[in-house]
Amino acid sequence: MQILMQCISRIPSGLRFRLLLLVLIACVPLVGLTLRTASEARRRERANWNQRLQRIQQLASIEEARLLGQTRQVLLAVSEAAPVRSGNERACYRLLNEVYSNHPNYANLGVLTTNGDVLASVRPFGDGGGQPDPQVFRQVLQQRGFALGEYRPGSGAAKPVVNIGFPAIDRRGQIQAVVLAALEPDWCIRLFSDLKVQVPGSATLTEMDANGAILARYPPTEPGKGQPVLDQPLVKAVHAESRGTLEARDSKGVLGWYAFATRHSELLNADVVSILGIPEEALFASANRQLTRNLAWLGVAVCLALALGWVGSDVLVVRPVRALVRASARLAGGDLSARTGLRHGTDELGQLSRTFDHMAEALQERERQRQLAEETLQARDQMMRQLPLFPAAVCVCDQFGAVQLYNRAAVELWGCEPPDPHASQSFCGSYLLFHPDGTPMPHNESPMAETLRTGIQVQSRELLVGRPDGTRVPVLASVVPLRDSEGSLMGAVSCLQDISERKRAEERLQETHDRLQLLSRRLVESQETERRHIARELHDEVGQSLTVAEMNLQAVLNSPTASRLKEHLNESLQAVGRVLGQVRDISLSLRPSMLDDLGLEPALRWYTRQQAGLTGLQAAFEADTLKDRLDPVIETACFRVAQEALTNVSRHADARSLTVTLRQEDDRLHLVVRDDGVGFDVGAQRQQAVQGASLGLLSMEERATLVEGTLELRSAPGQGTEVHAWFPLKWRSPES
Repeated sequence: MQILMQCISRIPSGLRFRLLLLVLIACVPLVGLTLRTASEARRRERANWNQRLQRIQQLASIEEARLLGQTRQVLLAVSEAAPVRSGNERACYRLLNEVYSNHPNYANLGVLTTNGDVLASVRPFGDGGGQPDPQVFRQVLQQRGFALGEYRPGSGAAKPVVNIGFPAIDRRGQIQAVVLAALEPDWCIRLFSDLKVQVPGSATLTEMDANGAILARYPPTEPGKGQPVLDQPLVKAVHAESRGTLEARDSKGVLGWYAFATRHSELLNADVVSILGIPEEALFASANRQLTRNLAWLGVAVCLALALGWVGSDVLVVRPVRALVRASARLAGGDLSARTGLRHGTDELGQLSRTFDHMAEALQERERQRQLAEETLQARDQMMRQLPLFPAAVCVCDQFGAVQLYNRAAVELWGCEPPDPHASQSFCGSYLLFHPDGTPMPHNESPMAETLRTGIQVQSRELLVGRPDGTRVPVLASVVPLRDSEGSLMGAVSCLQDISERKRAEERLQETHDRLQLLSRRLVESQETERRHIARELHDEVGQSLTVAEMNLQAVLNSPTASRLKEHLNESLQAVGRVLGQVRDISLSLRPSMLDDLGLEPALRWYTRQQAGLTGLQAAFEADTLKDRLDPVIETACFRVAQEALTNVSRHADARSLTVTLRQEDDRLHLVVRDDGVGFDVGAQRQQAVQGASLGLLSMEERATLVEGTLELRSAPGQGTEVHAWFPLKWRSPES
């Protein structure tokens, strides 16, 4: 007996008991998780019950809207039928019965005269067919249109219905009769095809009005609709809020869950409360079964774990010791990645395994650092051998930005030796750095600093290197990060390419372009001056001479002695008149005097009308009023672009109409020439113009560019063409 007590007293301090205790403690969270899962399942069931009610309400609203639209169409068709218009009672009765057979969801259909007498009805009013609503009857007569009545609870044998009316109007506009349709409020429940799916067998769906009277119920129960059947405490709780879920007992004392929500009924024109109830046992049946199943499996698992812990305690103790022996053997053999793989607990085995693992990690880290140092030295030696071979300036910085290596080309580019690696000037061996616009660039903002900060390479970044003698060298900087075998950033390599020759070539090219543009501008100005001179000469000299010749011929024609030469004189006068008109047209085409005398807007308006008159186009001209005359150069360029665009419209567009718009937009003048012609492919046309097939497009672009403007073409085959030109707003100076 004493030996047995000693064994029992040693059980709590043994490893086996600790293992079993740990198993039991580990099972406690599983029990809590199982209970929490059951609670979440119940919460989801309640949420799903609310969502089920929302879906039912959405279906009800959709069905109401569909039925109202259907009723409007049915009443309209009945009101336009010949029997209703003629007032034939027998024919109306046959018509209503035919409509009722196709639409049996109506409680009654009837036709009333304007005096309120029943002309015909499917079912007698008052005998299960409801009563006609006088208010609906008056609304139809007053509004001469569709009228929806209020919900009327049933009294006696009559059913609660909603009356809908529509007038029958003859060709003279007089109301001849009123067509009524009676609809029971539980139509939607009777029509729902999937109501059995939405409402389980043990659940109930009830719809009430604001007074607590039942409008519809599924499955149907007594008493009839319009009478309250729910418990008053439940009805009060439902009407206290617009939406929610509550737990209550029904009239039989069964505890259940009720989801309720208020919706606006278009049919009843009032708020309706929908209540979806189900016994608690039915609602949580699935969750309860899942909880029972989970607890049963958890009990089985706990018993199995205890049995395994009791039987396999020796294995669980011996296994860690064997793991320690194997790890020690691997470490002694040179495998520094050897670990025990055991949990580092607070017991003796845990402390031993933790100490062993930390020792192995320290040895492995030392070996990794040694290998990394060897790799760095090898990479540096290799780079030192290759740096002199690079024609461009190359330098290497460590991860802190200190210059470590550089070649002779870098020293020649910098104009000096790099500073001390421990000095404040880092990231580059140059004396100074500048942005391309000449503003100073701190060394900590250089491409090298950016790469060391972000780890992303920089390609072809343009900057200026300042030398100690004050000169600046334009370079393209490219920086590539250096990483070790593990991917850690250990520095970066910078390559600086001298682009002085390229910059000088670009400057020469820009200078040549500027000279060509200046030459083109002077050529256009000379052309306009020559045109102006020729136009004035034609108008002043040749025009005046022809006018004098015409006057002399007219005088000779009117003399008494010219009877024999009258025919020849008339021909001469006509020829002189034609030549005089051609001289005037040529003068205006060369340089319209209106452009110099009146300005751009009148000249464009005149030229647009002239082109429209010559080609038969429908032309429109719109322009903003300018506060002053523009610079003559701007006026000429804008007029010539519009002239070329209008010429292209008349020659190639095959258009019926065109619009010329001149707008002032901030500090720019916007010219738009738009037509509805055949259009064209802008890219293909531009390619042809470059090849010399057409000079009109290049001429317009050149004139816009010469005055610092821009030109844009928008066109596509079959979609017309738009020419947009923008010019700077430069006002006329007194010298002009």
